[in-house]
Amino acid sequence: MKRDYRQFYALLRQHPQVDKEELVLQFTDGRTTHLREMTGEEYMQMIGALEEASAPSQAELKRWRSSALLRIGRLGINTIDNWDGINAFVSSRKIAGKPFYGLKVPELQQLVRKLEAIERKGGLKAIEKEPEDAASEAVQFAQLFIKRSTTVVS
Repeated sequence: MKRDYRQFYALLRQHPQVDKEELVLQFTDGRTTHLREMTGEEYMQMIGALEEASAPSQAELKRWRSSALLRIGRLGINTIDNWDGINAFVSSRKIAGKPFYGLKVPELQQLVRKLEAIERKGGLKAIEKEPEDAASEAVQFAQLFIKRSTTVVS
């Protein structure tokens, strides 16, 4: 059976300091430097180790989530026990396009940059009347933002 090595090479590209031959030697106990000569178990262990080394730490994920929540709060959205409102806002196609808890580190980094840009441009305009609940508040903010970003400024 022919093995597909795309996953290995994708993970290897994330670690430019790692040499392929040395890595294979390490996981085969010096038996070979060729991927095709590795056993299935050796190959899976190597993939697992590369994935673990590639995964962002929980501390980094927490730091970026905190950074995003801080900026969301600055825009006027209640971030204290308001996960429905936060998810409604972040799920907007123009913001992140998916719920907050589903964002990975690179997506959170992009979200923080986007929120900083929104803040630099004046933020979201306050809504005159009080919303009935937190989720509708976030939806109204998101709609206002979408409406603002689609209008052409001359």
